[in-house]
Amino acid sequence: MARGQLRVYLGLAPGVGKTYKMLDEGWRRRERGADVVAGYVETHGRPLTESQMRDIEVIARKHYEYRGASLEEMDLEAILTRHPQVVLVDELAHTNAPGSAHEKRWQDVDALLEAGIDVITTVNIQHLESVNDVVEKITGTVQRETVPDFVVRRAEQIELVDITPEALRRRMAHGNIYPADKIDASLSNFFRSGNLTALRELSLLWLADRVEDSLQSYLDAHGITETWETRERLIVAVAGNEADEILLRRAARIASRNHAEIVAIHVIDSGAMRSRNSDTTLARELVEEFEGVFYEVIDDDIANALVAFARAQRGTQIILGSSRPKRPWHLPGGVIEKVLRLARDLDVHIIAVTAKRGPRTARRQRKASFSWVRTWRYLALCAVVLPLLTVLMTQIRSGVSLSTVFLVFLIAVLALAAGGGVSVGVAAALGASGLENYFFVPPRHTLAVARPDDAVAIIAFLLFGVGASLAMNEFRRRSESARRARAEAELLAEAVATVTTSREDLMPLLDTLRTVYAVPSAALVRVSEGHTVTELVSGDPVESSEDTVDFAVNETMVLRLSAVELDNQDRQLITAFAGRLAAALHSQRLMLEAEEMRTRAETDALRIGLLRSVAHDLKPALANIEASLVSLRSAPTLHHEQRVPLGNITREVNNLTRLVTNLLDSGRLDAKMIAPRHWRASLADLVSNALGTLDTKGRLVDVDVPGDLPTVITDPDLLERVIVNLVTNACAFSPPEQPIRVTAGCTAGELELLVIDRGPGIRDPRRRIPAAWMTSDPDADEDLSLLVARGFVKVLGGELRFEDTPGGGLTAAVRLAPTPRT
Repeated sequence: MARGQLRVYLGLAPGVGKTYKMLDEGWRRRERGADVVAGYVETHGRPLTESQMRDIEVIARKHYEYRGASLEEMDLEAILTRHPQVVLVDELAHTNAPGSAHEKRWQDVDALLEAGIDVITTVNIQHLESVNDVVEKITGTVQRETVPDFVVRRAEQIELVDITPEALRRRMAHGNIYPADKIDASLSNFFRSGNLTALRELSLLWLADRVEDSLQSYLDAHGITETWETRERLIVAVAGNEADEILLRRAARIASRNHAEIVAIHVIDSGAMRSRNSDTTLARELVEEFEGVFYEVIDDDIANALVAFARAQRGTQIILGSSRPKRPWHLPGGVIEKVLRLARDLDVHIIAVTAKRGPRTARRQRKASFSWVRTWRYLALCAVVLPLLTVLMTQIRSGVSLSTVFLVFLIAVLALAAGGGVSVGVAAALGASGLENYFFVPPRHTLAVARPDDAVAIIAFLLFGVGASLAMNEFRRRSESARRARAEAELLAEAVATVTTSREDLMPLLDTLRTVYAVPSAALVRVSEGHTVTELVSGDPVESSEDTVDFAVNETMVLRLSAVELDNQDRQLITAFAGRLAAALHSQRLMLEAEEMRTRAETDALRIGLLRSVAHDLKPALANIEASLVSLRSAPTLHHEQRVPLGNITREVNNLTRLVTNLLDSGRLDAKMIAPRHWRASLADLVSNALGTLDTKGRLVDVDVPGDLPTVITDPDLLERVIVNLVTNACAFSPPEQPIRVTAGCTAGELELLVIDRGPGIRDPRRRIPAAWMTSDPDADEDLSLLVARGFVKVLGGELRFEDTPGGGLTAAVRLAPTPRT
């Protein structure tokens, strides 16, 4: 059975018309003769949306009982049994009720598609998994219901239901989205103009990426290699020198005018990668600053690699820099000319850069493989071996041919070159050719040559001997370079694999570094206020001088090498090594801090346990005192002068009781010993009950909690404690003449309770606002009642946050999920 097709209507926010569009598409297909049913359609009581249902068949929903509430979900089994051609399913990111066949509705949709049923569905951009964190930063709202991007991306059709933020806000103000009691709260929170503009742009960008992926699939499927300029992308070739800054800044200006993306590439010539003198650090920093991406490619054909990379990245323009004027004898065939020849379907910009060309330096010269003593010894050996061979070959000259003589002398030259180096090899080749000419080539005992072929043979011997010596020297140099590269790789691998618990664990790394670069000493030096202290040293003691090179490890530590000359590649590698040392030192510091925190945590646990034990013993005593005070205050013979102090004592006892209760509750939260009881409750009733038990200290509390708000499934006792703690905190700081407002509403599908005061704001140290719920910092000076309130809200599955009140003051916002309407 063929898999069904998926069509998705994507919106920037609730109310843009996704469900309306879905129903309209369903009706259009039904008119064409397709079998269409509504599996789950949420009209939210909007008349225009309900009218679009028309006579589309509706599959009855399935009911689930959960914690005393009846929840409605899509009946997947009934739809599979009915097996229509097309099914309409709203709210793709919805989380199903416990007991359903799948946890998420998108999994139900996948099951329908597997059954060969086409699905038309809806989803908002804030519910896509990849942009969930971005939406949270924009709106301040955590979206708990998300759908993986691949579910939406594999849809055959994705249609963006677009609307301007102004039009959507007008639609909200006219009451076409939410009821009248929710309009003001929604317009001032989630539906702010800035939020909607950002969400709209996010939707367009997400869909544009999906369209670009579809275009690339089409190009690949049809074998089209040419670039289609649907989106500007600049490919900038950097060389790792000072000219890169000019080139990248010019590219950034071009990109800003064309709204293009910058992709920088550095092509390393594979034939010269060990002798290159380039530094791409600045280029990488600039690319990151311009919000581009940086790539590094190794290839022996720079021009071909650039063009191939540009096509692979779907680039539309290539930007090259040229800092050297052409000489009169300049021949075609350079990188720029070859790129122009290969990239005929791309725009190529040649930017004139005036950066100073850096010196052509090779890799740092290591100690010579052959000392001068060894070279002189082999030269002396050459002076002995060649005459001996001449004498020997002269004795048997009548029995051997001239070619044999040449071959014997060639073997001697190669042997001497292998042992003494290129200078010995060249000297041996010159000496051997002279001896051959004088003693073996007719006419003998003269340097004259009678036959042309003998002259050619002598010249060929000389050239081959010198060339072989040079080739052996190059082979030796490359072998040394390869050995050194292997040692450098092993050095970095050892640095990455080393787990350090103390400074002494870093000593093997410093020893290896000193060996690889053949330096007298390598040391970790601490720099503080102009003074240096050597923390760890490998080799000879090192002091700051002109012969030392420093590499920053962290803010206070440097890696110091003595008596060494380094090129850019060496510096890059040692900088990476210093970065690994920084990570190792940071790891050591974290381990020490963790050990210190563990010790402090054990001490704090003993202290808090003692406090809670005392609080547990105090609570019954405070209850007895409170009961005795009630009895005393109810005595008929009590005078007014006696009632006033008894009232003050009663108030302080209540405060102390509340403090002890909060202290005990914080311990229960730490131990995760609070198991909430879930009941359906009205938020208005909970606020009324909480304020009825509260001493407001003479402050006026203005309550505006509509009675027709959706109910919540919560633990009434815990939520009332939250309200009491928040209002008590507000009473403690709000001016006596300013009322405290308690209001509630429904925003973005969630209930929100606000406690607003006009006291100090969130940054005032007197408020002691918790930085995070149940902070683990023992030195944090945070209000215990607010910590307990935040802990209770977390247990109830909600969110408590604190904000500055416009005009001054603090607003505590409790966000809860309402009970789904049945």
